[in-house]
Amino acid sequence: MENQLISDEQFFTFMLAGGKYAIEVTKVREILEYENITKVPKALPYMKGVMNNRGSVITVIDLRILFGFEVSNDLTDTEIVITEISENRDQPMTVGVIADSVDVVTKLELVHSDSVSFGTTPAHSDFVKAVGKLDNTFVLILDLEKIFRAIEEEVSAVQ
Repeated sequence: MENQLISDEQFFTFMLAGGKYAIEVTKVREILEYENITKVPKALPYMKGVMNNRGSVITVIDLRILFGFEVSNDLTDTEIVITEISENRDQPMTVGVIADSVDVVTKLELVHSDSVSFGTTPAHSDFVKAVGKLDNTFVLILDLEKIFRAIEEEVSAVQ
């Protein structure tokens, strides 16, 4: 059996459409129980709207829709992960991400994989940075920078 590498980084894990996903814990600002989101007219389907978080307007996205999963419009049992990306940016970008449920903050066993595209649509396979393993469950480690950059490009193209 091949030696597995345990990550030095801590990851925040959460569930989306029955799968387990992770992002670097340094990119998570806080977790909120679902609250009312104000819909934005003519927004992209995965952009659920905006919310007020301590006086700041935060865009909320639903990765389940972005990744092509079937989802319910009932968001009452979901949570919102407030994320912040600052690298390669003049100003930090803060976005709320809907999660079916949140899990743990932990190090992950990194798994060598020739393809990290499973769990997303082919157009979004580069949104997965790596594959990890936690308690015999595969975890897709997301690249938030690439996801947010793609969203920005799509929003710019629509305007």
